[in-house]
Amino acid sequence: MLRIDLRNLRRSRTLPLNARIDSDNEVWTDSQLTFADAVEVSGSVAPTADGGVVVRGSWKAPLLYDCSRCLQQLKVVVTRPLTLVYSPAEGWETADPDVRTIANRQTMLDLTDAIREEIVLEVPRYLLPSEEEGRCLECGDPVERFTKVTEESGSGIDPRWSALQSLKTD
Repeated sequence: MLRIDLRNLRRSRTLPLNARIDSDNEVWTDSQLTFADAVEVSGSVAPTADGGVVVRGSWKAPLLYDCSRCLQQLKVVVTRPLTLVYSPAEGWETADPDVRTIANRQTMLDLTDAIREEIVLEVPRYLLPSEEEGRCLECGDPVERFTKVTEESGSGIDPRWSALQSLKTD
């Protein structure tokens, strides 16, 4: 996982952060995200003057989405900056959700849950690709194909709902 040895960090003053979280890792359970490949995290970890830790860098998550227009599966890579702030637990009294606490005698810092939280909160839940000149930029289909409703002859029922007719009981 993403563990930082705090003793080593205090000796070297900064540590590189390069890690991967596999797409089938248990940390993604119940996240409702589908990854095409491993999430990559890169950056650096540095101690603060008051005994805390600051993590700066970025993450890149290759995700699989169902297009909201054509329902084809699309691979989209989401990249965002990453800043995690850990402050010593002693003396930290505000309930700021952006600052996490770290115990005074703690020797290892696991960043996995914090990075999971950042990714789950930042990644869009649905994908509606942008359009250019009347075409979807992801699949290339004309956008009007997905917005224009044609009625079945005389039934007055939208044909996209016709699959539900088989579920209808008398």
